Amino acid sequence: MNEPEKQNTLIKERWLLLLIFLAAITLRLIYLSELKDSPLLYYPGLDPAAYDLWARRIAAGDWLGREVFYQSPLYPYLLGIFYALFGRHLFWVYILQILAGSIDCLLIYGIGKRVFGTRAGFLAGLFAAVYKPFIFYDVALLKTFLEVFLIDLCIYLLLRAGDRKKPATIFLAGLILGLGSLARDNFLILVFWFYPWLWYQLNKSRCAARSSWFLAGFALIIGISGIRNRVVGKDFVLTTSQAGQNLYIGNHLKNLTGTYTPPDFVTANPSFEQTDFRNEAIRRTGLKQLTPSQVSNFWIARTFQEIRLDPKLFLERLLLKLGLFWNRKEIADNVSYYLTQIEFSFLLRMPLLDFGLIMPFSILGMILALRKKRGILLFGYVLIYWLSVSLFFIFARYRLAVIGPLLVYAGFSLEILSGWVKGKNWKKIAAAMILLATAAGLTLSPLIVETLDYAYYNLGNSYARAGKFPQAVSAYRKALLYNPAPAEFWINLGIAASRVGDLDQSLNAFAEAVVRDPDNANGHLGFGIALYQARYFSAAEKELERALTINPNLSQARVYLELIQSKQKGG
Repeated sequence: MNEPEKQNTLIKERWLLLLIFLAAITLRLIYLSELKDSPLLYYPGLDPAAYDLWARRIAAGDWLGREVFYQSPLYPYLLGIFYALFGRHLFWVYILQILAGSIDCLLIYGIGKRVFGTRAGFLAGLFAAVYKPFIFYDVALLKTFLEVFLIDLCIYLLLRAGDRKKPATIFLAGLILGLGSLARDNFLILVFWFYPWLWYQLNKSRCAARSSWFLAGFALIIGISGIRNRVVGKDFVLTTSQAGQNLYIGNHLKNLTGTYTPPDFVTANPSFEQTDFRNEAIRRTGLKQLTPSQVSNFWIARTFQEIRLDPKLFLERLLLKLGLFWNRKEIADNVSYYLTQIEFSFLLRMPLLDFGLIMPFSILGMILALRKKRGILLFGYVLIYWLSVSLFFIFARYRLAVIGPLLVYAGFSLEILSGWVKGKNWKKIAAAMILLATAAGLTLSPLIVETLDYAYYNLGNSYARAGKFPQAVSAYRKALLYNPAPAEFWINLGIAASRVGDLDQSLNAFAEAVVRDPDNANGHLGFGIALYQARYFSAAEKELERALTINPNLSQARVYLELIQSKQKGG
C-alpha cells in the first residue's frame, strides 16, 4: 500500500471511529435525559447507595479505611476522588461514565479490527454503541461500566503488545488487569490465561522474556491492595474477602434458581450482608472472633459440605446457571432493566440490540473463528469468565464483561455470512441458519421466571428517599400486585401512606404486615404508631409493647408508649 492509499485508509478509519463514538454518546445522553424523573438516578439504594456512602467517607479523608475490603474498592475510590475534587454531583459522574462507555465502543472496534479486520471491528463497535444493556449500565451508580471498560482495554493492549512487543504496552496491560481485578474479583484468574497467551505470542518473535512486564504490572496493583489489607485489616487478602460468602449464596441448599438467593440469616443488603455472614460464622464455630479470610474460608468449607449433602441439586443448579448466562433474560439485582424500560425509557423500548439478538451470531462467530484458529485470546477469556461466574450466581450485569468480545464475534460472523451470500454458498448458509436457530432457542428459552416485585419495592424506597411519597405509595402498591407476601413491602407502604396523610391505608398496610410476619418488630412499631395517630391508644400500646419484646432497642416505641401513658393519665 502506497502513501496516498495509507492516508485514505487512515481518514476512512477516523470517520468510522467518529461515527461509532457519536452514535454511542448520543444514545447515552438521550437515555440520561429520559431518567430525569427517576429517583434511582440520584437517590439510589443497595449497592449504589453503599458505593456512594463509601465514596463520601473517602472524600471526607478516610482514604485507607479500617478493615479488609469486602466489596470491590476501585469504583468507590474513583467516586471518592471525584467527590473530593468536585463535590457530590452525580449528574457529572454519569456524564463521565457515558464518556467511558462511548470510548469503550472504540476499544471494541480496535479489538475486532486487530483480530478479524476493519469491517468486523466496525460492526462490533457499532453494535456496542447501540447495545441497550451497555446504555443502561453506563447510567447507573454501579461499577459495571468500569469492569467492561477495563477488561476491554486490557484485551486491546494485549493484542497491541503481541504485535508490537513494547515493554511499556505489556506493563500497562498487566496494570489494567490488576485494576480490573479491584473492580471484578474473578478477573484475578485471567492472569493464568492472558500471561501464557502473551508469552506464546512474544516467544514467536524470540522476546518471550518481555512478557514478565505483564506480571510486573499486575503484581504491582494486586500487591498494593494486599499490603493495604494487611496493614489496615491485619489480614492478608489480595483483593476482597467475600469469595466464600458469594460461593455460599450461589450454592447453598435453599438456592434453587442459581441467582442471588441469600440464606435465611442474611439481610439482602450490602450494609448488613458482611456482618450477618461474620456473626453466623462465629455462632457456628463457637469462636469469639474470626478474621475476614477465616470467615470466607469458613463459608467455602460450608459450601462444599452442602454440595456433598445434595450433589444432584448442585449439578442441576450448575447446569441452570451455565444456561442462564447465555439466556436473553436480564436478571436484575440492584436496578432493573425491565422496570426502567417500562417506567422511564422509550429508548430501551426501541428495537435496538439486546443480548437475545447478538448471542446467536456471537456463537456462530466463535465456531467459525475456532475453525480458522483465530480469536483464541477472546475465546479463552469468554470460556474462563463464563465458568467462573457460573460457579457463584448469575446476574445479567455479571456477563456484561464478555459482551465486547461477543460483539466482535458477532461482527465477524456477519462478515462471513455476507461473503457466503455474495458467493451463493447455500450449503454453508443453511448450516449457519441451523446453528443460529439452535442458539436462538437457547437464549429465548424460559429458564427462569422473574417478576418486578423487588424492582418496584426498590423504586418505592428511592421515591421515599427523595421525599416523593405519593409516587412511593404507587410503587409499593405495584410491588404488592406482583408479590403480596413480604412484610417489608407492607411496612414501607404503611410508612409512605402515613406521610401523605392516608391513615386508613397506613393502618391497613401495617395490619397486613404483622399478619404476614408476626415477629417483625418494625411491623408492630409502625402499626402501633398508626394506631396512636388514629387515637386507638389501648391497641397502640399492645403493638408497641410487642415491638419492644421482639427488639428492646426500639427507642421510638418507648417514646410513643410514654405519650400514651401521658394521655391516659390526663384523662
